[in-house]
Amino acid sequence: MNYSNYMEDVTSDINECLNELGTQPVLFIGSGLSKRYFDAPNWIELLEQLQKECPYIPHEVGYYLQDGVSLEQIGSEFTNYYRKWAWDNKDKFPNELFDASVPKSAYIKFMIASILDSITPDSINGVRSEHYRNEIKLLQEIQPHAIITTNYDMFIDNIFIDYQSIIGQKILKPDTMSIGEIFKIHGSTSEYMDLVFNEEDYELFLQKKKYLSAKLLTFFAEHPLLFIGYSANDKNIQRILSDIDEIISSDGDLIPNIYFLEYNKNLTKNDVPSREKVLFINNKEVRIKYIEAKNFDWVLKAFSA
Repeated sequence: MNYSNYMEDVTSDINECLNELGTQPVLFIGSGLSKRYFDAPNWIELLEQLQKECPYIPHEVGYYLQDGVSLEQIGSEFTNYYRKWAWDNKDKFPNELFDASVPKSAYIKFMIASILDSITPDSINGVRSEHYRNEIKLLQEIQPHAIITTNYDMFIDNIFIDYQSIIGQKILKPDTMSIGEIFKIHGSTSEYMDLVFNEEDYELFLQKKKYLSAKLLTFFAEHPLLFIGYSANDKNIQRILSDIDEIISSDGDLIPNIYFLEYNKNLTKNDVPSREKVLFINNKEVRIKYIEAKNFDWVLKAFSA
């Protein structure tokens, strides 16, 4: 066995899954894809940039992480500093943000949108290399039934221009779930006030997570699902996978239609990665299909077959 054999086996498995279900794949896209294509910041890098922008924040992100403060809690800390800074420097923010009815998180979320919108390509032509532009074309050729993402940026909207974005609370409305939709479950820079960013936002999101998972269950039960741009250790993804596992799987069985694609720059032609990953979530095992790749082309081609 070598990596070529591994590619053949994984491709064959994907083809079998596509043929058995007879439906288009659903893509679950994370920030790793935006980092790959236009060097967007991950969560920690975004917090670091927000800290540099605001002179009122007294410590670097690492200072808070040393104390075991979660990223959501750091977001809440920064939210308060941004509000103080904004009210002392009103010329740096839109006038409409200084109405008493505006939530205090508006100022940092405005900055998040400004940072991401300034670096997000308007189209595939703005991606930083020809190889990645070709890779995105393969992503488009999958013609996914739907796309689910926790990304704030507009990149997916810009490359799947025929798809309709469903943002934040609108996902929970009964008239969604058509073909060709992008579910932006943590919000979008286009409606930055509703970004899921700090501790308070996540508490509200978790209250509705079960309902969201139930609403998306049709996707998970009837379509091949590809997670791309996420770490398997992402706790938000683990929570959703745990909900799916409760309904679809039994006794720790492998979930047959969920694939997790992870980038590994150190792969060689002699490597044979594991084809499964076991996640330990809430004291139980969740087993999913796992793909390691340095070049995503062959995986995306398999899903577009």
